[in-house]
Amino acid sequence: MNYMDITLALLLIGLFLLHIMFCYRALTTTAHISNIKRWFWGGVSLLMGPLGYYVYQNLLPLESLE
Repeated sequence: MNYMDITLALLLIGLFLLHIMFCYRALTTTAHISNIKRWFWGGVSLLMGPLGYYVYQNLLPLESLE
């Protein structure tokens, strides 16, 4: 196993942790949305990471993000 394999493994682990962090943030948000929307937001965040988190957050009405 050379250094490129170790680097690639560490980058994939970091990317996986990043996706999990954004999923957790979407599930524990203080936004006033239903549980179905909250879980959908978490799923999108888990699959797409920060991009999914922020794209879905921009689709929410501003009243729910107080």
